[in-house]
Amino acid sequence: MTIEPRQVEAGAIARWSAQALHLIARGSRFWIALTLLFCLWMFLTRGIPLLDAMLGLTSFFASILVAARLDRPGRVTLSDVLAAVRAQLGLLSAFVVVIAGSGALIWVVLFARPGVPLWETLYATPRLSHLSGGWLDAQRQVFGYSAYLLGLIYFGLNIPGLTSFYQFPVAALLGLRWREAYHVGAVGQVKNLPAILSIGLMFVLLPVALVLVAPVLIPVLYCFLAAVCYVGFRDIFLGIPENQFAHTGGRLGEGS
Repeated sequence: MTIEPRQVEAGAIARWSAQALHLIARGSRFWIALTLLFCLWMFLTRGIPLLDAMLGLTSFFASILVAARLDRPGRVTLSDVLAAVRAQLGLLSAFVVVIAGSGALIWVVLFARPGVPLWETLYATPRLSHLSGGWLDAQRQVFGYSAYLLGLIYFGLNIPGLTSFYQFPVAALLGLRWREAYHVGAVGQVKNLPAILSIGLMFVLLPVALVLVAPVLIPVLYCFLAAVCYVGFRDIFLGIPENQFAHTGGRLGEGS
């Protein structure tokens, strides 16, 4: 299979963002609920950052698959979407383990201190004894760590020589092997560097903004950024600049 990534127009990120919001609106009833569940798991397991990183990556990659399934014309049910995620569960798990493990090793190299056990470098985090009495502060306690992980996820998708931003959707949706997906994804990334850097800013700045004003929307942000990733992949690698479901006016079905 020969894949030639294309260069999109300047300002494509605005179009991708609008299309991502349309995809979220189509599947919001269960998609955001699924991501919310992952964010709550991250809160409950915040004493083990490596596990939290794996949960965050799983939520993000699964959301890319959800976006791809929702983009198809016609009626889409919850069981259809879950089946699409299950079909790629092995590949998704491999990406999660490799990226989280590599990120942990990088973290140790950067932050290990003499006389401090590696276990503490990897896992030690302050434990939360109780939630704040203020509603906004309590939201920050619950969703703050999953928001922080979004920035780390972006860097985990850009580990030199190992990962590229579009590597997972290229592997999952086009069927390429790890190294092939890495090289093809990297080519598409280089050809569209301004858009990729814009997405990177969104990964860093939007979580900070939401933690300050509306932390409860962090699960929606996971869906949004994953949908932006999918829409950009579709545009660059498939040459499809518009949401496909929009041409039929289809809505998400009620079935399960």
